[in-house]
Amino acid sequence: MKKKLVTALVIIAIVLFIGFFILGNVIFAYKMNEENTDNIIIEGNSISLDSFTLRQKIAQMIMIRGDSENNLELIDLNVGGVFFDQQKTEKNYREKIREYQENSKIKLLIATDLEGTWNPFVWFKEFPMNKDVKNETGAFNLGREQGELLKSLGFNINFAPVSEFEDDIYGGRAFSGDKEEIKGKLKAYIEGLQKSVFGTCKHYPGKGMIKNLHLERDEQNISLEDLELFEYCVENNVTGIMVGHQIVNGELNSNGRPSSVSKEVIETIPENILIISDEVNMQGLKGFYPDKRGMYKDLINSGNNLILDFKPDKKSSYKLILELEQDVKNGKISEEKIDESVIKILKLKGYEIV
Repeated sequence: MKKKLVTALVIIAIVLFIGFFILGNVIFAYKMNEENTDNIIIEGNSISLDSFTLRQKIAQMIMIRGDSENNLELIDLNVGGVFFDQQKTEKNYREKIREYQENSKIKLLIATDLEGTWNPFVWFKEFPMNKDVKNETGAFNLGREQGELLKSLGFNINFAPVSEFEDDIYGGRAFSGDKEEIKGKLKAYIEGLQKSVFGTCKHYPGKGMIKNLHLERDEQNISLEDLELFEYCVENNVTGIMVGHQIVNGELNSNGRPSSVSKEVIETIPENILIISDEVNMQGLKGFYPDKRGMYKDLINSGNNLILDFKPDKKSSYKLILELEQDVKNGKISEEKIDESVIKILKLKGYEIV
C-alpha cells in the first residue's frame, strides 16, 4: 500500500512539474509575442524617445543576421539593425531587405561586410581586393561603386574600410603602401562610399587581423601609427568605428580585456562616431564570458552603441533583453549609456528626437 502511495505521489509530482514547465513556457511565449511598437510615437521623421520602453531601447542596440528564414520574427523584439551577406541574387537581397523594413515600425540599419576579400555579392558582382587598389583614384572609384550597389539593394551601412596596416588572416582587406599612401586610399574610399551609404573604419584600435579572432584570443602592441589611421578616418567624416576583440597594450591598454569591452579603449573614440562592436560570438570575446548577460553588460557600460550578434533566436534574445532590463533596474547597467546609444542610432536612421 505504501509503495503504491509513494508511486502515485511521484507520478503526481512529475505531472505537476511538467504542467508548470509547460505553463511557464506558454506564459513566456505569450509575453514575448505581445511585444509591439504601438506605444512608440512617430510623426513624420520625428520620434519620441520617451515613448520607448526600456526593453525597446535595449533592442535598438542589437543588430542581428537576417539571411535565415526564421530571423524575421526577431523584428517583433524591435532590434535596431539587420546584417545580410548570404543571398545569391540582387533580387533576393532587395526582397529580403524590403521584407525586414516593412515589418519594422522603426527604420532599420541594414549592413554587410563588403571589405576587400569575401564579397557577399560574388554571385553577380566582382570587386578587386583592397590590397590591389593602386592609388587614391582607384580607392575612390571602388568606394563609389560599392556604395551605389549597396544603396540600390537597400543597404545603408557598410562595415568597411579596414583601417589597418596588416592582414595576415584574409590576405586582402588592408590597403597596400606606406602610411601616407594608405591614409590617402582610406580618405578616398570613405569619400566615395559615403556618397551613398555610411562607412565604418575597423578594427579599432588596430592589429585586429594578425590572428583569427573568430577562433582565438590575441594580444597586440598598439603604436601611434595604428591610431593615426583611425584618427584620419574621423578627420574624413567616417560614420562609424568598429572595435575589435584584440587585447591591446602600448599606446592604448585594454587591461587584459578585449578592446570591445574596454572602457579605456572605447573612451578614446570621439562621441559623434557610431561605436560598433565586432560580432560578439567570436572566440576573441566570447571566450571571456560564461554567458551573454555579463558580456552585454560590459559591452554597454564600456560605450558600444551597436552590438553585432549574428547567432540569435527569438526566445533566447527576448530572455536576454529581460535580463538586461533587470540589470538596468538594479543599477548594473547604465540607462544613460543606453539612451545615448539609442539617440545616436535613431539620428543615423534619419529621425529627429523629440
